[in-house]
Amino acid sequence: MLEAMDMNSKSQTFHLKQFKKPSFDNMQFRIGELARMTGVSTRQLRYWEKQGYVSTIKREDEQESRLYGFKAYVKVSVIKQFLDDGESLHDAVVAANEQLESVSVVQHIMKTAFQGLKMHDGRFVVNLGYFDEAETQLLYVSIDSGKVKYTVVNASENSDAGHLEK
Repeated sequence: MLEAMDMNSKSQTFHLKQFKKPSFDNMQFRIGELARMTGVSTRQLRYWEKQGYVSTIKREDEQESRLYGFKAYVKVSVIKQFLDDGESLHDAVVAANEQLESVSVVQHIMKTAFQGLKMHDGRFVVNLGYFDEAETQLLYVSIDSGKVKYTVVNASENSDAGHLEK
């Protein structure tokens, strides 16, 4: 449901620079840790690596022990879920790759679209940027009684339209 809303009334912008986004890039797991966390044996993980289904982190030191990153953890977890649902390993890997690619697209869209967070009438609304090509309307989304609610706002009426925060 789209509805027009005057965002100037009782509206406050929150600059999200104060909120820290966690980084998963530095998370590293040894093969035994990854096995314990996912319920996949170390033998299976070595086989999946040999087949190219999962990758280890390239190490610059002289250590030979395998290290896996957060992305490998997610992929192994998803493959395991498909296997547990009765899929073959090949089909589980294909399905996991498709699912992870879809998630990546959604993440990219949301990261690009997200323009900030506002408080309006006691609830948070998310600014998803311009709704139209002429950049005269902004799209806001919120949760109201457990349902997603979309609101279109005239950019000229919005004090933040000229400087959408990221």
